[in-house]
Amino acid sequence: MAGLTLSSGPPASGKGTLCKRLAENHNLYHLSAGDYLRYLINGPLADQADIVDAVRSGGTRGLVRGDVIVSLLIEKIKEETGKGKSAFLLDGFPRNLEQDKAFRESMRSEFNIDTPDLTISISCPKEVARARYLGRKRGDDSEDLFNNRYSNYQDRDMQVVELYRKSLIEVKADGSLGIDQSYLEIIKTLSREPAWTNLTSNEQREIA
Repeated sequence: MAGLTLSSGPPASGKGTLCKRLAENHNLYHLSAGDYLRYLINGPLADQADIVDAVRSGGTRGLVRGDVIVSLLIEKIKEETGKGKSAFLLDGFPRNLEQDKAFRESMRSEFNIDTPDLTISISCPKEVARARYLGRKRGDDSEDLFNNRYSNYQDRDMQVVELYRKSLIEVKADGSLGIDQSYLEIIKTLSREPAWTNLTSNEQREIA
C-alpha cells in the first residue's frame, strides 16, 4: 500500500460526494465504509442476521463491533491491493475509538502502517447540514434522526479526528456553494498540503 487518506464529516456535509470525486480525479480507491457494509448485507453477507440487523440499525456509528467492521474493510483493501490499487481514500471510518484501535492494529499487522498520510475533515454548520439532510427526503430521514446522527458525530467521530490532529486537513462545506464550487475549494486547500501532493504524485507515477 502506497498511501492512505481518511475522511470524516457530519451527516449531509457532502463528504461522500466530494470524496468520491476526489478519488476519481486523483486515482485513489474510494472505499466508503457505510456503502460497502450496505452492499455486503444485501449480497455476500445477507444470510448473517446479526451483521445485517446491526448495519441496518446503525452500521459504522457503533452497533457493529469494531473488529468485525475492520476485518471486512481490511479484506476489501487486500483484495483491491491484489488488483493493483495502492492509494486508498477511506470514507467515514473509523467512527469511534474502539474502531480506531482495531483498525490501527490490523493495518500494522497487514501493511506495516498504522497512521494515515493525511486526514480530511469536512466541517459543515449544523443548520446547513440539517437543511440538506431533510431536503433530500431519503428513506426514514427525519429531524430526530438527523439530530441523533449529528450528536453522535460530535461525541464519537470528533474523538477520532483529534487523534489524527497532526495529519488533519480541515475543509469547510459552505452551504451557499454548489458541489462543483465546494470541490474546487477543497482542491485549493489540499494543493497547499505536501502530504496530499506527495500522495497523488506517487500514485500518478505508479500508474504511468
